[in-house]
Amino acid sequence: MAVYSKIYINKMHKSWLSDDLLPPFGFTSFFGAVVLCIITFYVFKKLSGDSNIPLRGVRKGHNWNPVKVTAKTWYCSVCESLLLNGIGVYCDCCGVCADPDCIRKADTSFKCKLITSNDQNFPHHWIKGNLSWGANCKVCDEECSREPGLVDFRCCWCQVTVHTECLKQIEEMCDFGPFRNMIVPPWCVQTAKRKGALHRQILLRGVRDPLWERWTPLVVVANKKSGNGDGALVLSEFRKYLNPVQVIDLSERKPPSALQWCVLLSPKPVNILVAGGDGTIAWMLTTSHKLDLDPEPPLAIIPLGTGNDLSRVLGWGAENSADVDVERVLKNICEARTSELDRWKVEVTSNRHLGLKLPSKTYFMYNYISIGVDAQVALNFHKTRDSIFYIYGSRVVNKLLYLCFGTQQAMTSECKNLETRLELYLDGKEIELPELESIVILNINSWGAGVNLWGMCGDGEAYSNQSYHDGILEVVGIYSSFHMAQLQVGMSTPLRLGQAKVVEIVLKQKSPMQVDGEPWEQQPGKLTLSFVNRCPVLINLNRPE
Repeated sequence: MAVYSKIYINKMHKSWLSDDLLPPFGFTSFFGAVVLCIITFYVFKKLSGDSNIPLRGVRKGHNWNPVKVTAKTWYCSVCESLLLNGIGVYCDCCGVCADPDCIRKADTSFKCKLITSNDQNFPHHWIKGNLSWGANCKVCDEECSREPGLVDFRCCWCQVTVHTECLKQIEEMCDFGPFRNMIVPPWCVQTAKRKGALHRQILLRGVRDPLWERWTPLVVVANKKSGNGDGALVLSEFRKYLNPVQVIDLSERKPPSALQWCVLLSPKPVNILVAGGDGTIAWMLTTSHKLDLDPEPPLAIIPLGTGNDLSRVLGWGAENSADVDVERVLKNICEARTSELDRWKVEVTSNRHLGLKLPSKTYFMYNYISIGVDAQVALNFHKTRDSIFYIYGSRVVNKLLYLCFGTQQAMTSECKNLETRLELYLDGKEIELPELESIVILNINSWGAGVNLWGMCGDGEAYSNQSYHDGILEVVGIYSSFHMAQLQVGMSTPLRLGQAKVVEIVLKQKSPMQVDGEPWEQQPGKLTLSFVNRCPVLINLNRPE
């Protein structure tokens, strides 16, 4: 019986391994390669994450980050030994550095940048060594850190660097450097600790005016998870120059926390620097409007998104470089000009769906709103980005995904005959529509990562010039996804449908739509766009090349 069973099993095993039952070799190889790439990525991420090093100091409030592996050499502030292979941490607020064995001692031996203080006589906060390339001595104007090791000093408030032998010639009190009018000094900050919370959280209770001439504090907001980690880099770099309490992570706190500065300092002006894409910027502008701030804070931008259309229009650039030049950004904000941007309200009233009345919704629009193929591409992209299979994200990968989804729409034409799904009214007048796949309603002269749709059509006698603060919207039509690709490279022009102060759309069928890059699928109903007011923005006069 045992011999018979063994023979039967062998026959079954050979049958299972027969060529007819095996999957194709190409498919097996491809699937194995994909699995191997995924496993390799996570192993590399795990090994390079320095998971054995604690990234948060509790006793002295150091904000530890892994040391960046660059051409710069790093030395431990405690034992002064060279950190080999970049294994160690540094505080992005004050600049103290430590190897894994010295972190606890660094917490107890070195004070971090003070967030709040009762003493207005504020001396320099000197940190020894690890100076940036090209740092010159304030006294003799010679290059610092020419010798290897933990040598020379930097003040973590005014950013002054000085040789060790020249340190005695520097005044004891700190003047907070060239950007003092953007810094909130510690004696002006009143904080409170949240009691009973699982995690310690510092709450801003009050802010006083230091009575400095032309003092306009800057509040920096970003999401550390956005822009493939670029948001975390921006937050880290600005903690070095400003009071850390001025730098707010949107993954931990919502926009009202950042805008609380405006309430506490009113009527003193406050500038807001937003690092993010068009969606994050719209989020901040809408929150500012809902809080009814007076005065409303002007907004500057560090572009971290894929399109960054508003950033292009206001002169802050199409995208940010890998290394954030904080001094250049702060200088540009100091020299920026204040302007105004139209704020539009989008009221969406849905029809009954499956016998149920859907609630009305209100959105606020600053860039553009669209219905059709470009919104479908954006919707597919956002679904992909939010899925668990979206492992690695960057601008290049995002643009490739947009290209893939645009090509897919060229084949499927899901938004074909859009003109039969809706009715368009400009200032109460119905517009006769040809065959279209998208309708775009513009407030600014940039769409789809820099395309000037309205300007591509040339000058028309019946239309006024486009402006983002004239209370008028421009409406154009796009024939297909292939036409959309032609617009991206300047090989075609869109269809001008008109200008209006009030735009109404009666949607007869479910269609994709987006407002400032945030897409969703809209049920049949009515959309009304109307002017609300104007919000202040900062125009960069030193536009990047």
